[in-house]
Amino acid sequence: MKLPTQTLVQNRKIGLLKLFHSAVLILTLILITTSCGGLSHKEEQAYFEKAIPIGQEYFKKYYDAEIEFTDYQILLPMSSTIVLKGYVKDDPQTSVSLSLYLPSLEIDSEGGPGEFIQKRKSEEEVNSQ
Repeated sequence: MKLPTQTLVQNRKIGLLKLFHSAVLILTLILITTSCGGLSHKEEQAYFEKAIPIGQEYFKKYYDAEIEFTDYQILLPMSSTIVLKGYVKDDPQTSVSLSLYLPSLEIDSEGGPGEFIQKRKSEEEVNSQ
């Protein structure tokens, strides 16, 4: 005579516990991924508007170029940066970008075509003016 080690009721309880555990795990993952994303659209737009004059001044100071910023990307939570994208006003074919740290809006790096980036003035040239 065989004795069952688990009854039907116990099997159901184990199945329900596994289902509950899976549901809690999925819900937790969803909450973590959506809540860490960061900023509302208004906050993003405010950072963009604050960063524009900083970026324009930077390119004017180091490149003697007027820049029109047209787009931005905020890289949260991977890195705390905002990337401004735009072009040189006199030459719309020359696309540039500028990366700034959030929330301080300190400049991290700039990007653009090699010929344009190589024209960057040194600190000594900027300070001597």
